[in-house]
Amino acid sequence: MGYFAGEIQAEKNSFTQHSSSSIRSLARKSMLLITCVFCSVSIAYSQVSVTTYHNDIGRTGQNLSETALNTSNVNSTLFGKLFSQPVDGLMFAQPLYLSGVTIAGVSHNVVFAATEHDSVYAFDADSNGGTNATPLWQASMLSAAHGAAAGATTVSSNLVGSDISPEIGITGTPVIDPTTGTLYVVSKTYENGAAVQRLHALDVTSGAEKFGGPAVITATVRLRLIHSGKAIVQGFCS
Repeated sequence: MGYFAGEIQAEKNSFTQHSSSSIRSLARKSMLLITCVFCSVSIAYSQVSVTTYHNDIGRTGQNLSETALNTSNVNSTLFGKLFSQPVDGLMFAQPLYLSGVTIAGVSHNVVFAATEHDSVYAFDADSNGGTNATPLWQASMLSAAHGAAAGATTVSSNLVGSDISPEIGITGTPVIDPTTGTLYVVSKTYENGAAVQRLHALDVTSGAEKFGGPAVITATVRLRLIHSGKAIVQGFCS
């Protein structure tokens, strides 16, 4: 039996300890690595879900319910990569994990991945064999079903800088509400000569939009000027 949830965090920690150039190099592998622990002890099938960046709103990265992994079984013999799944772009968002999700009538432990090509994937976390060789579902935020205009693309790094290259789509880690079975994610697209950001609420069982979404994210800027006679002595936005 494989253990997945804790390894999501371990993979993320390895990223945070590298320089930004190293992170880009690792991300360019465009591959979601799914690792499992093989232990002689019995491991419960249902694992602790990872529904937000670094496990909790404090971003501690802690899994206080861990019972299987320890210094004896986390080694090169018993702990390591089991399989991998390809994705369509770079990944800067942390993969998330939800156990016991019923998809097409079958219960799966699921890992969710989001890419800079504006795609969200759901993979079986325990196996890539048989029907699990392909994603349980894949949703493109560039499609009309997810609010994008015809001809929408990701945002080219040529327009916003080269920190993330060659494209920008989904950068931030999504958040999952396990109570409603909803994955919230922000996408960026380029449509009709302008960048558009949307907040999506996706059904974890299908990737379909929920609650009448998505919603376009807009901002209102108010400029306040402080006058002293005819001179502007201070200006700021709120």
